[in-house]
Amino acid sequence: MLDGTLRVCIGSQSFYPFAGGVSYYLYYLTRELIGCGVDVTAVHLGKPPIPSFEVVEGVKVHRVGFNGTAEWGKYSLFKENLYEQIHGLKAEGGWSWEGFDAFQCFSKLVASKIDELHESDPFDVVNIHDWQVFFVPDFLRASAPLVYTWHVPFTERMGERLGGIVAKRLNKCDAVIFSTQMYARHAERLGVPRQKMRCVHPFVDVDRFNIPNSEGERFKEELGIPADGEVVLCVARIDPVKSHDDLLKAFSIVKETRRWASLVCVGNGSLSENVLGIRDERKEKLFNLVDELGLKEDVIFTGYLPPDSLPKAYKMADVVVLPSKMEGFGLAITEAMASGKPVVAYNVGGVGVQVKDGVNGFLVPLGDIEAFADRIIRLLSNKTLRRRMGIAARRIVEEKFNAKIAVKKYLSVFKEVMERRR
Repeated sequence: MLDGTLRVCIGSQSFYPFAGGVSYYLYYLTRELIGCGVDVTAVHLGKPPIPSFEVVEGVKVHRVGFNGTAEWGKYSLFKENLYEQIHGLKAEGGWSWEGFDAFQCFSKLVASKIDELHESDPFDVVNIHDWQVFFVPDFLRASAPLVYTWHVPFTERMGERLGGIVAKRLNKCDAVIFSTQMYARHAERLGVPRQKMRCVHPFVDVDRFNIPNSEGERFKEELGIPADGEVVLCVARIDPVKSHDDLLKAFSIVKETRRWASLVCVGNGSLSENVLGIRDERKEKLFNLVDELGLKEDVIFTGYLPPDSLPKAYKMADVVVLPSKMEGFGLAITEAMASGKPVVAYNVGGVGVQVKDGVNGFLVPLGDIEAFADRIIRLLSNKTLRRRMGIAARRIVEEKFNAKIAVKKYLSVFKEVMERRR
C-alpha cells in the first residue's frame, strides 16, 4: 500500500460472471471494495476457451487450470464427492479419495499464481474463498496476511477427519470468516482459535433487486406464463443437495388447489458435473419425474440466466422456494428477500438466520413435502400475507444482509490483520 491504495487479492474456484452463489457473493463484495477505492485482483479456475486474463467489472481476473482432460476429470470427481460429504449426503469413509492429488493441485495453482502476482506488485491482503481451495494456506508463500472466507456448512456432518484437515489449514490463516456463529463454534471445537474467527453474513447489493414490477411482468410474458398466473420460483444449481425432486413432489400437491400456478427453476449444474458428464443425467431424471407427476405444462427449467435477468425472475415470482437438504447460508434466499418476496425453505444450515418463520417466510422440517406444499399454498392463497412478508423480507435484508454494511466488516478484518502483522 505504498501509494495509499489498499491492494487485495481474492482466490476462489469461481468468479463472476459465472453463475453460482460464491460468484455473485464476490461480485457484490468486489464492487463495494472498488467503490471504497480498493484495488482488487482475483485468481480462479478457468477452462479454455475462457481467457487466462481479463478485467471484469474493474477486477483484474487471472485464471488457472489443468493441462489435460484427465486432470480435469480427477479434480471434478473428487470435488463432487467432497461437496456431498460436506453437505451430509455422503458419510466419511464411504467413498474413495480418488482424484485427491488433482484437487490439492488446484490449490497449489492458485497459490502459485498469487505468489507470482505478489512478487511483481505486492498485495496488502489475500482473501481466499470457499472450500475448493482450502489447501491454499499450505502452498502460499506471499508475505501478505491471509484471510479465509468459508461459505459452505461447517458442521459435524462433514466428518471428524475432514473437519480436522480443514481446521489445520484454517489455523494457518490470520483470520477466518464464517457466515454464521454456528459454524464458527464447530471450528472452535476443532481447534481454530476464537480470536481468529469473525462472522459476516452473506449479502447482496439491495439496489440491484429494487426494480419496477413491470420488469417482472415482461419476463413472465417472455416465459409464456399468463399475466394472472401464479409463479413459484427456485434459483439453485441442479444437484442432489438442492433436492429439486422434493420440490416437484410438493408442487404436484400445490397444483391440486392452485391450477394456474407455474414452477420456474433457474440454474444449471456445476462445471464439475459438466466435466463428469452427470449434469445431463441429473436433469434427465428431473424431466422424467416431471412427466410422472403430470407437470409437463406447469414446470419451466430456464437453465442458466444471465446476471441482468436474475432480478427480473425474482420480481416475477409470487413465492421463492429453496428445498436444499443442507445450505451454508443460501444466497438465493437473500436475493429473494431483497426483491421483497416471501420464502419457503427447509430449516437447514444457515437458512434460519435469514428466514424467520411466519415473519418473512416459512421454515419447514427437512423432508416434509406435504408441509412444504402447504406453506406454498398458504402464500399463493393470501396476497395480503405475501405482501406483509415481502415487506419484512426487504427490511431485514437492508438491515442485516446489505453489501454496504458487509464491506465495512471486511475492511475492518483486513485492517486488523494488517496491523497485527506490523
